[in-house]
Amino acid sequence: MNRDDAKKLQQALNAAGHDAGLLDGIVGPQTCKASATYLLDEHKDSKVADVAWSHLKYADDDEMIDGIDVSNYQGNVTWYKVKESGLAAFCWVKISEGTSHKQSKAARNLGSARGNEIPVGGYHFGRADTYEKLKLEDARNEAQNFIAHYGTIKETDLRPVLDVESGFFRDRSKHKYNCEWILEWCRAVEAEFGAPPILYCARWAAQSRLLGCTDKSLLSEIGKMDLWWAEYRDEGLPKKNLSPWKEWKVHQWTGSGTVPGISGKCDRNKMKKSMLKELTLS
Repeated sequence: MNRDDAKKLQQALNAAGHDAGLLDGIVGPQTCKASATYLLDEHKDSKVADVAWSHLKYADDDEMIDGIDVSNYQGNVTWYKVKESGLAAFCWVKISEGTSHKQSKAARNLGSARGNEIPVGGYHFGRADTYEKLKLEDARNEAQNFIAHYGTIKETDLRPVLDVESGFFRDRSKHKYNCEWILEWCRAVEAEFGAPPILYCARWAAQSRLLGCTDKSLLSEIGKMDLWWAEYRDEGLPKKNLSPWKEWKVHQWTGSGTVPGISGKCDRNKMKKSMLKELTLS
């Protein structure tokens, strides 16, 4: 059963009064239960329902799904081709950077991804190293830049992301400020989106921008946030020390992938299918 057939099945079951869940094309436990219940009601025969259940194989929550992230660098993305490729079960779009930069293609990318039924969210490239004299007001200003240029928030969108890398101070004496800045940005964005942001980071950035923080309670708080981890491995899962985190939720495994509908190189990512719901706003 392909994704379109699964959506038609879910639509028919919902119309018949059996809750098959969202029209997401994923034949999961809820769709299977609704299908078996429908057949039992129609045929009054438990054997028919049992056969239906046994033939409807639902997706394993531990199955890895593919995703991408894009910015202006990718140019004009042909989103229907991206959808057809099967390589974008989710996507994050760069929205903003610093206090004033906005991505000219952000609105188009968000809208086109939604229009092609690709779960999508936005990310902000943090530049805590730009206006240190403003202290945490700078973090709030950057949060407002992201919020202003994100546009209308959809409850089906993915949670927002803060990109933590070269825009933060390298000097270890300022790692504490980096951590405070991150938490302030996240508080401001969470208040607007109604869900905590995800942090994008790599081992080199954690070591050179965060781990020198002398306030371990701040590091602990950051370590509890959901992590999108960049570690480039063509095969296999991340192997590097994740500190201050204990686990990752999304893995960016290459920065030079190819995806139909996108000219040139593209970041590619993976996550467990079960994570998709957890990392969605609704």
